Amino acid sequence: MRKRSNFWLTAFIGLLLTLVAACGPGGQTNTSTTPRGESLYILDGYTTNAGQRIVTLHPGNHSPQSSMTLPTGLFSQDHRRIYTAIQQGRQTVITVTNMLTGATIRSMTIDGAYSTTGQSYANAVLSADGHWLALRQPVQTGPDSMIVLIDTQAGKVAKTIVLNGSFDLDAVSPDSSRIYLLERHNDAAGHYTVRLYQVDQGQLAPYPIVDKQDLDPNMVGNPLTRQISPDGKIAYTLYTNTASNRAFIHILPLASDYQGARCIDLPVGKSIDLRYYTLTLSSDGSTLYAANGAIGVISEINTSDPDAFSDDLVRTVHFDPGKSNTAGNQAEALYNGATLSLDRDQSTLYFTGIDGIWAASTTNLTIKAHYATGQAFTSIALSTDGRNLYAVHPTSGIISIDTTSGQFQRIVSDPVQTPWGIEWVNG
Repeated sequence: MRKRSNFWLTAFIGLLLTLVAACGPGGQTNTSTTPRGESLYILDGYTTNAGQRIVTLHPGNHSPQSSMTLPTGLFSQDHRRIYTAIQQGRQTVITVTNMLTGATIRSMTIDGAYSTTGQSYANAVLSADGHWLALRQPVQTGPDSMIVLIDTQAGKVAKTIVLNGSFDLDAVSPDSSRIYLLERHNDAAGHYTVRLYQVDQGQLAPYPIVDKQDLDPNMVGNPLTRQISPDGKIAYTLYTNTASNRAFIHILPLASDYQGARCIDLPVGKSIDLRYYTLTLSSDGSTLYAANGAIGVISEINTSDPDAFSDDLVRTVHFDPGKSNTAGNQAEALYNGATLSLDRDQSTLYFTGIDGIWAASTTNLTIKAHYATGQAFTSIALSTDGRNLYAVHPTSGIISIDTTSGQFQRIVSDPVQTPWGIEWVNG
């Protein structure tokens, strides 16, 4: 009897240890639950080519038959509409799609070759409410740049703009009276200047837009990610320049009579890690957070100035990012890599990188938690109740993390093939 008693005691301890291990950091469990009526809008396709699409998933009650496939394009700030431009021969079809139902709200055809394909802002920009869409012909066959301004509500071309020189789009104001452009110098260093096209006057403003604290108009860098203020009047764009190992936020007022901007430099480490920078903005538009999980840094920027002329870096906190970024350990480019908790004070900042997901206090920017260590993710978003954190990666799929326990479960992702980003969570 004594030997048998020891046997069962040993078996019980072994089972207990197994359960503890399963619930430890990075352990996969089935205890994370997701709201049943919730929909994830997944950007499927890790590519900037035309093969991308938006696929809806219902993680709490998923079946492939309940999924809906939508076109990708530009999104209104409330995520209710998708604006897509697809070239067909020498013409372009522009479609406005209801993101909730998949129904076509409006469609129109214009002359010329335009497209909303790609993740940069060079060829297509949209006002925050979706009323105004500016498109640039991506192939410049002569000395001029061709741009059209579309009134998406009226379904017509509001203005055709021809500019001598090489111009990329940057942003459009909420009332369409201003289109912001990047004038390319086409030199070896890749310099450009920010220019304002005054739509009502039909001409470029005479001087480039500059930071009044740094009057050099020549800029170098590539846009990585962007946030727009809740009223659609300020664009916060994070630029990186790997050649000079520089990262900065370009703050551009879109509806101010004063023609100026701000550039705020961010901390850097290895130039290869710059692409893991991500941005998120508080719901009231007063605070911007820039985080990099590969470098191990979080910066807080005050954005309460309505004209963005005195916005400044409030503080920066460094932390140990864990595993280093080596050739064999590189995540794909991020897409919506940061978000804020849904409580009233938005007390927690979540962001991803090459080693799991970090949670930091917005009070002092100190790290509170580290989820799914050892795994890389490209995009994160919170469930509508704020209790679960969704994360995706093109090869490892989609998971849901319980933000209290840190436990996670895999989400059936069929028919999603290579999930890159979470565009929206609706419930």
